[in-house]
This record gives sequence, structure tokens and C-alpha cells, in this order.
Amino acid sequence: MALSLEGCGRIFFDGGANTGEAVDRFLAGGFYGCAMSAPYRVYPRAWPSMSARERRAAMAPLREPNSFCVRSFEPAAELMPPLLRKEGELRRRGYDVRFIHAALGNRTAESVPRTIVRYSDDPAAFSATTLRFADVHVGGKPRALSERSELGRSYSVVDLVRRAVEANSSATVAVKLDVEGAEWWAMEQLLAEPVVLCQVSYIFAEFHGSATAAQRAKLVSYGLSEDIFESLKRRVHAAMEQPGCKLRIYWRSFWASCGDEQRFMWRNSRQAMGSLAPATHKARRRLHKRWSRP
Repeated sequence: MALSLEGCGRIFFDGGANTGEAVDRFLAGGFYGCAMSAPYRVYPRAWPSMSARERRAAMAPLREPNSFCVRSFEPAAELMPPLLRKEGELRRRGYDVRFIHAALGNRTAESVPRTIVRYSDDPAAFSATTLRFADVHVGGKPRALSERSELGRSYSVVDLVRRAVEANSSATVAVKLDVEGAEWWAMEQLLAEPVVLCQVSYIFAEFHGSATAAQRAKLVSYGLSEDIFESLKRRVHAAMEQPGCKLRIYWRSFWASCGDEQRFMWRNSRQAMGSLAPATHKARRRLHKRWSRP
């Protein structure tokens, strides 16, 4: 019921809804803009020699976001009420959008273990994480205030792409992954199924736990290789070059690409810091001055 992929000729699978900011950006056409202006390293080898018209044609579906069925996944229950209100608003405006209370990664099951972390006093400061929370964020900011373990629904990216193509063999599929570490295993599973990988046209991913040498060294404790960031790139780009592969872009730093705040900016946001956010301090100082006037 929640997925409802029948009749979807174009599908955007959004892993890690958070507050719905990526869906907003996608529906505003922002993904087309970043897909057209990326560094050459994220495209197939033929991209530099393509004409402007050929490049526009390759990314054209992203310019028509209202033609996509959007299925956005969020495992933190606390974030769902505002997301469902957003869903209602978007559907009333004619967008086929559904926010689904589930994780997106490499398993499809009704009851998969997950950890939910609260990291500030902001109402939206909840996150499901696959890596330890301290390993996700550089410099220990934000910090976990509390966490809980629970069981919840999960979907595998591979299974979703298969279902989309089964419903429509010519479907155009876009995937965004910002899933606090689960992206490593989701991408490994896609690479293990090269036919499925090559049915995806656009991948935008934010990889966690790999920004510094110290973080990359810790990946080994999760059964991942220290150089997995570059290893995935080599293997994805090798698949891109295979005849018939639809994949047109593999962007590995979503936050630095499609209009979201970059990580160093988000760390000081209201969501990340709650009442301790810099903007809140400024507002308090203004109020203090007003209240202090004779």
C-alpha cells in the first residue's frame, strides 16, 4: 500500500527523509541543476565529449520532478508526523509523494534491529544510525544525548529497484542515500547485482565515517575495507561503462551537491544543536537588550 509503484514511469527513492529537505529540493528541480554541473569524475567516461544537447537529454527526467513517484524512507518515528503532514500538502498540489516509516538499506524485512539516537533538544533531532553515532560525525558534533534499540521495517534498495522495473520495464530510477552508514552496505549489495545497479539512472549518496583518516581506519571494525570509498567508485564506474548500463551519475557527496547545507554548516543548525544553536544565542541577546532597555 505505502509503496504503490504501479503506474510509476519515473521513481525517486529517497533514503533518509529527515525533515523532507531532499524531497523539497528534488521537487524544486535542484537535482537537475547539480547533475548538470558536477565534476567530470562522477559521470561515465563519455561525458566530457558529449554535446550540451546530449548532456541535457541524459539528465532531462530530473528537470521534470513532477513526473516522478517519490518514495521517501524515514526510520525515526518522531520525524513521521510532520513528514505525513508534508505528504498531504504535496499530494494536494499534485505530487505523487509518500513518506514511509521504514529504513532503506540492504535488507527487506518487517523487523530489522536499528538504533535511534536523540542528539539535541530540537523536536526533529532524531536519527537512525547504522554506524555508532560518534563515528558518523567528525569531531563528535553533534553528540548523542540518548539512544534506544528497536525493531522496525526495512527495505533493500536492490529489492525496490527490482519492484520498480517489474512494474514498468522502462522505468527511470533515481536513488538518494543519506542513511547514516547503511549506504556502504546498500551500495555493496547493488554492486553484487550489476544488472539491478545498471537499471538505476541516477545515484546521489552521502557517505559517512570516511571524511578523515581516523574515521576510515574505524570502518574496519564494521567489516568494511579502509579504502571502501574509492573501491566503490572504481567498481561503480566500471559498471557504468558496460553496454546498456543506464547509470548516468554517481555523486558521492550529496550534502555538497544538491543544495543542502554542507555538513560543517548543519552541525551548527537548530536541528543539530537545539536551543544551543548560534542563531538562538543571537535571538536571546536581542531579546535581552530589548528587555534591558529603560
